[in-house]
Amino acid sequence: MSTATTPRLHWDSAGTPPALRELLRGLAVDYPFIERPSAGGAAAPGLVLQAAHDPALAGFVCERQGDCVQLRYGRLSHAGRALGAILAGLLPDGARLAEAPAFDTVGVLLDCGHNATIRPEHLRGWLRRLALLGYTTVMLYTEAGYSLPGEPCFGYMRGGWTAAALRDLDDCAAGLGLELVGSIQALGHLEQVLKWTPYLPLRDTEHTLLVGDPGTAALVEKMVAFWAETLRSRRLHLGMDETYDLGRGRALDRHGHRSGLDLYTEHLGLVADSCRRHGLRPMIWSDVLFRLAGATGGHYDPASQIPEAVREGLPKDLDLVYWDYYSDSPEHYRERIERHRALGCEPVMASGVWTWPTPWHDWRRTERHGGACIEACRQAGLKEFMVALWSDDGAFWELDSGLAGLAYIAERAWGTGVADDGVLSRRFRAVCGSDLAVHRLASRLNDRLTACSVLWDDPLCAIYLRHASREGTQPLREAAAEYRRVADGLAPHGHDRAAGDLHHARLVALVMAAKTALAAQLFDAYAAGDRPGLGEVRDAVPDLVAHLEALAQSYRRLWLERCEPFGLEVLQIRFAGQVARYRELAERLGEFLDGRVESIPELDEARKGTWLPARSLSYRALASGARVF
Repeated sequence: MSTATTPRLHWDSAGTPPALRELLRGLAVDYPFIERPSAGGAAAPGLVLQAAHDPALAGFVCERQGDCVQLRYGRLSHAGRALGAILAGLLPDGARLAEAPAFDTVGVLLDCGHNATIRPEHLRGWLRRLALLGYTTVMLYTEAGYSLPGEPCFGYMRGGWTAAALRDLDDCAAGLGLELVGSIQALGHLEQVLKWTPYLPLRDTEHTLLVGDPGTAALVEKMVAFWAETLRSRRLHLGMDETYDLGRGRALDRHGHRSGLDLYTEHLGLVADSCRRHGLRPMIWSDVLFRLAGATGGHYDPASQIPEAVREGLPKDLDLVYWDYYSDSPEHYRERIERHRALGCEPVMASGVWTWPTPWHDWRRTERHGGACIEACRQAGLKEFMVALWSDDGAFWELDSGLAGLAYIAERAWGTGVADDGVLSRRFRAVCGSDLAVHRLASRLNDRLTACSVLWDDPLCAIYLRHASREGTQPLREAAAEYRRVADGLAPHGHDRAAGDLHHARLVALVMAAKTALAAQLFDAYAAGDRPGLGEVRDAVPDLVAHLEALAQSYRRLWLERCEPFGLEVLQIRFAGQVARYRELAERLGEFLDGRVESIPELDEARKGTWLPARSLSYRALASGARVF
């Protein structure tokens, strides 16, 4: 990951604390950390590191005189942050650099539960970068995407994590000063395993386990035992979020009505007991407690009143993880932090690096929403802060593009909390190997229209693009022009794949430019009866199809390099469908222009209205007006 300007850092194994030796050796896979024999020898160009572990120190202190760098650090993760600063050239000759994190935990949740399971080797590269940015914790979100002994459908057709692979990854993380924490689901969000016939007896609903069933209790016990035996960490995130249909399926048929909150707290007690037996401290998402106790069904309903019996019955060794990604108001987060504290717990905050729902990391949302959240958490004095990188709707985002957001969040979590642009750019270049300004350019794909909706909109039904142009097609034309500018700006950087494939980003931009421009011309020409204009639309389809096929091939290459092959079929089916539908558009236009048909019903349908589905940020919502997926 080093560049020509990155300084070499030499270190003497005899004079280096043992844990730091392991960290330096692990980082040397990608970075110029050079172990010198204790006997010395001819000096090589570069800096020489002298380090000492000071457990009482919060953060690190670095000083440089000439080629000698002296480092004192409190935790191994703090040493990683210091090494990243040295690589970035932030410690000139004669300088002293001291920095401390605002939080005890600066964590990342990486989603391997929604379609894509990242290959261990690619994830090890991420761990090295996270260590240098100053992160302390990595949660691996799997839902049921792991190979659970005696449960053949766990990880089935998912490329599920095995215990051996997880232990190897845990060894790598520990050597880099990172705690690897399992993040699973022990109640809801289990549709990918509950759909298989062996698990039908354990289903309450399509998504949710049957609370109170002995089989459910036995399954949860297996889950907890697996993670207790596999990872060093004595923490386990059990999910249990968004189970709003709890008790409304087979549980209702078998046992009659019980409130969702009662069922939830019963199951929570079972989960907590299992964790205690295995020496684990449980973590869960907190949203359900507030929502099931509310009257409106809203997320963290301000009017919700959690009953005193529930409050008192919460396990004392339970950590509540407060997830919230959608506000740009620090006050919003502060108010909800205090509502968690009123339950008698200090929440773990989970903000987001915006990798969903988009093909490329959304810089502005990470900066606006994540920045407001981290500001509130610093003001509130929270001790644990993490960011989630979700892969909703099929994991179609460019995985490594999220590194830019992670670099930004790390700047906000350390030191004064100010993300100085020059410092951030230098650190991103040194640690992640790329130009932050170009990544911000690529992120402009998200600035005009909703990127995922443009990508998946059907050319004939045009559910999203019709809605976006309901007052005229100018927004589509302006978006097309912006996408072309992004594509042109990325053209010189197509070789850069260090922290997200910028050639891939350019292909996305070309597809989005072509789709929006063609839609604008199609809508206007059909409404005006402009037959030459419709002929131009038909003639433009082959070029658009070529862009789609190039993008589909790029997705295939990236997927197979970074992820297990399972799940690729989801994206290939989508792109093949898009190609087929654009060819259908061309054929239907030909029939219309030749007089074989008098109209195109899908295009006429827009005269009835241009509504969006209630949840429009998905392929399923936009590929068709029918529910067939």
